Amino acid sequence: MFKEEYILDLLSGRLTQKGYTSIVGSIATMVRRYQWQKNIIVSSNNDSNWNEDDYLELSQQFFEWIISNEKLKYIDKVPYEYLSYYFTQMLVSFVSNRIKEEQQKTGISFQKCKELVNAICKEDYTITSNLGQDYIIGEYASNDKWISDLAETIRYMAHYPITENTKQFKPIVKLAIEDILMSADGYVLIDSLANAVFSLLDQISISSVDTEQEVVFDNQQESKYDSEIKEILQGVSPVDSRIYLEYIFQDSGKVSLSELSDKYNIPKSTIHNKIDEFKKKIFATYMPDNEDDGVAFLKSLANSLDDLSK
Repeated sequence: MFKEEYILDLLSGRLTQKGYTSIVGSIATMVRRYQWQKNIIVSSNNDSNWNEDDYLELSQQFFEWIISNEKLKYIDKVPYEYLSYYFTQMLVSFVSNRIKEEQQKTGISFQKCKELVNAICKEDYTITSNLGQDYIIGEYASNDKWISDLAETIRYMAHYPITENTKQFKPIVKLAIEDILMSADGYVLIDSLANAVFSLLDQISISSVDTEQEVVFDNQQESKYDSEIKEILQGVSPVDSRIYLEYIFQDSGKVSLSELSDKYNIPKSTIHNKIDEFKKKIFATYMPDNEDDGVAFLKSLANSLDDLSK
């Protein structure tokens, strides 16, 4: 599993080479454990065997996906003890999306769009650096302003239809870039182009698979996890359940092991071992489909612990 300390380093922008290697290693372990096919990598070739470069590329695509989809927006609400679990669910969700995209075989994904945008920028434009970021400018631009936000630029632009019969996406992406540069009339940040181009691609005619429907947490959803929760809670006493609730599922004010030790008159080392074994049992018992399913599962588990603690 992912180590919480390296996840925090990643979020704060202080990830060391050791931490990066650890995260990539965890992703590689997941690939091998669940035998994911290599075509989940956007630019995968026909070779089905994974190598070190493939794991690195998958990791980079995963990082780009969680950033572009704002998956880290509320991660500060996730208890420290469940950062690893939550990060794992984001990876599972990413892979699930990629598998469904591959199965669908129609339309263009954001990752593929970004790949095409970057390739076209390198092939057709002169890249200019400003304050450490790369920009391009249209042939007929009349001024030299630096543009990083294209929301207003594309607000009233026409969309480009993509249908089931569309086989070549590069000409469409190229045309979109040209039109955006003409409307922007200045130097455009390359990193912002992919989002802008993708927003202008109209794929509504393609019957798409909704890969990230919100998991509704109701009585029916709770019953989905009954067997797994029953297995996890086997042998858990009311006192243990209160300890897990206070240490793992608390909403604010992290309680320490020492405080729990004093409160329940249990050695600190014993409480630490209990919590560690409980976390391992959760990871070994249930693997959610995506992070939303994982959150719903944790809510159901917390409710069950609350009932047991009374």
